[in-house]
Amino acid sequence: MGEVDAFHVPGFKCYFPASDHYPQHFEAYRRGEYVVRIFFLRTGRKRGLNWEYKLQMRGAFGPAEQAALLEQVMKHKRRLLREWNAKVCPDRRD
Repeated sequence: MGEVDAFHVPGFKCYFPASDHYPQHFEAYRRGEYVVRIFFLRTGRKRGLNWEYKLQMRGAFGPAEQAALLEQVMKHKRRLLREWNAKVCPDRRD
């Protein structure tokens, strides 16, 4: 597992699971509430944040949290892809 270095959103731990799978994504963990997968290459201003629950314990991934992560993904999409390539599949050649 490698932490997302591109940005930090208060209240979330964002990380790339080790030896994970396509499509490119990271996970955002909110302690005691939920884990969501954020598919950053599928995210855009028109389509919004592309995400799904990986685990929901209690609480919901609400509009304010989605907006905060959308802003960071849009700002740092290229850096996220570089990090994903380096941390999830380091043997892959671009």
